Amino acid sequence: MHAGNPLNPALVLRGESSTDEGGCQLSRKPHLDAIHERTRRVTLLTSAVLTVILLLWATTPAKPFFAGMFLGGLVSLYNILHIARKLRQVGERMLTGDGRRSGIGMASRFLMLVLPVALAIRYPEWVDARSIFLGLPIGYAVAVVVEYRRQARGKNIGERGENDGWN
Repeated sequence: MHAGNPLNPALVLRGESSTDEGGCQLSRKPHLDAIHERTRRVTLLTSAVLTVILLLWATTPAKPFFAGMFLGGLVSLYNILHIARKLRQVGERMLTGDGRRSGIGMASRFLMLVLPVALAIRYPEWVDARSIFLGLPIGYAVAVVVEYRRQARGKNIGERGENDGWN
């Protein structure tokens, strides 16, 4: 421990423990682990859904429809991962006391939608533009399901007294 500074931001950022003025242990590790776990689960489940869509694209005659859904799902996955990265950055800034404000990258997330729509306009025989918009909520729906299951599991665990502090 560093004697001059009881709350050492460098230790907190590395996931190690530090203490505040009251002697309470502070650690960023549980929060990072929970965010990382959620992001990993959302990525895996969204990838599974995209794999099913890709298989449907390969096996059915509705190729433009499933190509659009696949592109919309990819944009959705990118947006979810982008939001998770921005939330981690905001959390780190809060822990270190950095007063800089940053947004969540709304403009880049909206601009990411332009690419599949431009492809659909340029190649309408390969990509159906309407199905892109059906694929956009895939990542968000998976994130809601992951969080709902985590909350339901947390309530059951909390009843036994083994809660991880997030619920």
